[in-house]
Amino acid sequence: MMRIFLIFLFFGNILLAQSLKIISIQQSQNSIILNFNQNIKKQDFKDFALKNNGGIRYVYDIQAELMGSAKVFKFEDNIEFKIAQNSKERVRFVINSSKEIKIPLEVSAKKAVLIFPNAKSLNSPSIASLFEEPKIAKTPPKTTTTSTAKVTTTANGVGKKKVIVIDPGHGGKDCGAMSVGKVCEKVIVLNISKYLNEELKKRGYQVYMTRSKDIFIGLRERTRFANNKNADLFISIHANAISENREKLEGVESYFLSTARSERAKKVAALENKDDTEVMNYFSKQSFLNILNTQRIIASNRLAIDIQYGMLQAVRGKYKVVDGGVREGPFWVLVGALMPSVLLEVGYLTHPKEGERLNQSAFQKMLALGIADGVDNYFAKNP
Repeated sequence: MMRIFLIFLFFGNILLAQSLKIISIQQSQNSIILNFNQNIKKQDFKDFALKNNGGIRYVYDIQAELMGSAKVFKFEDNIEFKIAQNSKERVRFVINSSKEIKIPLEVSAKKAVLIFPNAKSLNSPSIASLFEEPKIAKTPPKTTTTSTAKVTTTANGVGKKKVIVIDPGHGGKDCGAMSVGKVCEKVIVLNISKYLNEELKKRGYQVYMTRSKDIFIGLRERTRFANNKNADLFISIHANAISENREKLEGVESYFLSTARSERAKKVAALENKDDTEVMNYFSKQSFLNILNTQRIIASNRLAIDIQYGMLQAVRGKYKVVDGGVREGPFWVLVGALMPSVLLEVGYLTHPKEGERLNQSAFQKMLALGIADGVDNYFAKNP
């Protein structure tokens, strides 16, 4: 009898493994996200490494079926990610690198995430492409330009008991960047933050703002405020600027904190970090970044993707807006946050057209609506 039971258990496990499917693959600036049709565990992956003269191969196998064709993604430093159906019952993905690297594999519910902390994607996918699903998967819900549809979402419990802290950048003595219409960044982002505050409250969230008027707050005080409120999310709102070739750069961008530093991210971060540059020496900054929590980086990356997509969907019904992408960088305002956190650059104040519309209440309300949609979508997938 025991032998029959063990045989049944063995074949039952095989059938369960064969029913597991990878339904989509997402790529961000520094990660690969595998979406499954059912919950998985880290133990489901079998891994090994193979060294050769040209570098090293990190191999992962899982008993599953890959929906769609084999895919290849490339990152900086000659890092390449390949995934394919290796046999009828097994999916294999291989990371080729010219040197030994550490790539954490994080597993949560139906997702497996590989983080490439010191390299960024060379495929440069648009945010919209991150939401493309294979034939059996559902497409993301279409966002609307009114808040009535989202009230239903919070009625189902998504927004209840979730605490969100909105951080309008700069303030007081710190004007931030100056728009083409000679309006300070601190004024524009405060207006957007107020609209977002109203929208999120309509949807059932508990919302706090680090500042609701024109006052100066240090960078570290902002996340300390969020931590004291036991916030579930921290959203810092800013607007971008450039000193030269102002007609060339425009668009919305969403950032999350990471040790990786692209040249573009460093330039943006330099503007936003200047408040505390003198009081945080280089080595203390390095120590802050070195103790970053991997899980929080992954969650922040997901949040940035959802908000970026939400903003684009909200404003593109009326305006032509460039997708600046989801990026990572050393933003000190995000360092102290104990929850998923993002820094949003809602447009370029120095661009002739975008700088003007960023000061228009209609555009500001659309941005706020899109950010709120992104928050809803994040919690729908990460309750």
